[in-house]
Amino acid sequence: MKKSSLALVLAVVALAMPCAYAADDLCAVGPTHCKILKEDARVRVIDYTAKAGDKVGMHTHPAHVIYVLKGGRTKFTLPDGSTTERDLKAGDAVINPAVTHATENLTAVHVIIVEMKQ
Repeated sequence: MKKSSLALVLAVVALAMPCAYAADDLCAVGPTHCKILKEDARVRVIDYTAKAGDKVGMHTHPAHVIYVLKGGRTKFTLPDGSTTERDLKAGDAVINPAVTHATENLTAVHVIIVEMKQ
């Protein structure tokens, strides 16, 4: 393969790689759980509710803050298959970096998510 052809292939692969791992938006994957309260070019505020047993497929959040209205326990699955469980209480506020994960609500939860658009 010529050097120019190889360079073109590598450039296309490099550009496509972030997209290969990018997951859908939370509100697209779990529309029944989300209500967008406010959105502009820089911030989106989401009212998220789920019952025990509800699952939301793989999705991506930019950097975001979660404010817990009704606490509960949630299981998070990362793209590599690893899992973690988190127990949040009403009144908790959690600052999170950008993340891609799927969720399974082990108990009912109600949170406000404030996503910072990039």
